[in-house]
Amino acid sequence: MSKITNIVEELQKIHYSPSAWHGPGLTKILTGVDSSTAARQPYPDYRSIWELVLHISKWEEVFCLRLEGHEIHEPAEGDWPQVSDKSEPAWQEALRFLDRMHNRLIATVSELNEEHLAGIVPGKDYTIRFMLHGIVRHHVYHSGQIALLKRVPL
Repeated sequence: MSKITNIVEELQKIHYSPSAWHGPGLTKILTGVDSSTAARQPYPDYRSIWELVLHISKWEEVFCLRLEGHEIHEPAEGDWPQVSDKSEPAWQEALRFLDRMHNRLIATVSELNEEHLAGIVPGKDYTIRFMLHGIVRHHVYHSGQIALLKRVPL
């Protein structure tokens, strides 16, 4: 199996699998989370589930742009995009955006070949291989935060 195929499978599992190597994928973790739970900040200075979802989504968009050859340092909305509309339709749109960006990332990575892995990310001093492994860690790290926040009693 190629390295690209392994990374694509990893990206699919960490998002969609009911039981990935680290536990449930992010879509499973987010099952049953409504807008009020997603917007809740149970502790001062902690991010909400919604903020984490937007952060993951926007960074996956950045990763796609980098893989497409663009030099981009952070999302246009900043590292932590703000939640302005806390309605249920806005939350559902945030979840759809998360899935769209993750699917775009999977499609973009699927188009790479083995030679791309040694290439340098535009504007950075690390390889595409390094970034791809970081993307998986980023997704899993924030998925764990979301899983813990979901369990905090109201």
